[in-house]
Amino acid sequence: MKTTLIICIFAMSGWWMQGNATGREFLQVAVKDSLKVDPVCKMKVKASSSIKSTFNKQEYVFCNKSCKLKFDKTPEKYLK
Repeated sequence: MKTTLIICIFAMSGWWMQGNATGREFLQVAVKDSLKVDPVCKMKVKASSSIKSTFNKQEYVFCNKSCKLKFDKTPEKYLK
Protein backbone atom coordinates (compact mmCIF):
# COMPACT_ATOMS: atom_id res chain seq x y z
CA MET A 1 0.00 0.00 0.00
CA LYS A 2 2.79 2.42 0.90
CA THR A 3 4.65 1.60 -2.31
CA THR A 4 1.55 2.28 -4.40
CA LEU A 5 1.02 5.60 -2.66
CA ILE A 6 4.63 6.62 -3.22
CA ILE A 7 4.41 5.70 -6.91
CA CYS A 8 1.19 7.72 -7.30
CA ILE A 9 2.71 10.76 -5.63
CA PHE A 10 5.83 10.47 -7.79
CA ALA A 11 3.76 10.14 -10.96
CA MET A 12 1.55 13.08 -10.01
CA SER A 13 4.53 15.33 -9.32
CA GLY A 14 6.06 14.42 -12.68
CA TRP A 15 2.81 15.10 -14.46
CA TRP A 16 2.47 18.52 -12.82
CA MET A 17 6.05 19.43 -13.69
CA GLN A 18 5.43 18.72 -17.35
CA GLY A 19 2.41 21.00 -17.30
CA ASN A 20 0.31 18.51 -19.26
CA ALA A 21 -2.54 18.28 -16.77
CA THR A 22 -3.91 19.74 -13.61
CA GLY A 23 -4.14 17.69 -10.43
CA ARG A 24 -7.87 17.18 -11.00
CA GLU A 25 -7.29 15.86 -14.53
CA PHE A 26 -4.62 13.49 -13.26
CA LEU A 27 -6.94 12.09 -10.59
CA GLN A 28 -9.75 11.64 -13.12
CA VAL A 29 -7.45 9.60 -15.34
CA ALA A 30 -6.13 7.58 -12.38
CA VAL A 31 -9.65 6.75 -11.15
CA LYS A 32 -10.92 6.01 -14.64
CA ASP A 33 -8.08 3.56 -15.21
CA SER A 34 -8.65 1.72 -11.94
CA LEU A 35 -12.46 1.43 -12.01
CA LYS A 36 -14.83 -0.34 -14.36
CA VAL A 37 -18.60 -0.63 -14.37
CA ASP A 38 -20.39 -3.88 -13.58
CA PRO A 39 -22.57 -4.41 -16.70
CA VAL A 40 -25.39 -5.95 -14.64
CA CYS A 41 -25.95 -3.56 -11.72
CA LYS A 42 -23.86 -0.61 -13.06
CA MET A 43 -21.82 -0.44 -9.84
CA LYS A 44 -18.23 0.81 -10.07
CA VAL A 45 -15.78 -2.04 -9.50
CA LYS A 46 -11.99 -2.14 -9.27
CA ALA A 47 -10.48 -3.33 -12.52
CA SER A 48 -8.44 -5.83 -10.52
CA SER A 49 -11.57 -7.60 -9.23
CA SER A 50 -11.22 -11.37 -9.22
CA ILE A 51 -14.83 -11.87 -10.35
CA LYS A 52 -14.50 -11.72 -14.14
CA SER A 53 -16.08 -13.08 -17.25
CA THR A 54 -15.14 -12.92 -20.92
CA PHE A 55 -17.59 -12.41 -23.78
CA ASN A 56 -16.59 -11.77 -27.42
CA LYS A 57 -12.93 -11.46 -26.37
CA GLN A 58 -13.84 -8.63 -23.97
CA GLU A 59 -13.27 -9.01 -20.23
CA TYR A 60 -15.92 -7.76 -17.78
CA VAL A 61 -15.64 -7.39 -14.00
CA PHE A 62 -18.42 -7.80 -11.46
CA CYS A 63 -19.17 -6.64 -7.94
CA ASN A 64 -20.30 -10.12 -6.83
CA LYS A 65 -20.88 -13.67 -8.08
CA SER A 66 -24.61 -13.12 -8.49
CA CYS A 67 -24.05 -10.41 -11.11
CA LYS A 68 -21.52 -12.62 -12.88
CA LEU A 69 -23.98 -15.53 -13.05
CA LYS A 70 -26.72 -13.29 -14.46
CA PHE A 71 -24.32 -11.95 -17.08
CA ASP A 72 -23.07 -15.43 -18.02
CA LYS A 73 -26.66 -16.60 -18.71
CA THR A 74 -27.58 -13.72 -21.06
CA PRO A 75 -24.68 -11.37 -21.76
CA GLU A 76 -26.41 -9.65 -24.69
CA LYS A 77 -29.15 -8.43 -22.35
CA TYR A 78 -26.64 -6.44 -20.28
CA LEU A 79 -24.51 -5.11 -23.12
CA LYS A 80 -27.25 -3.11 -24.87
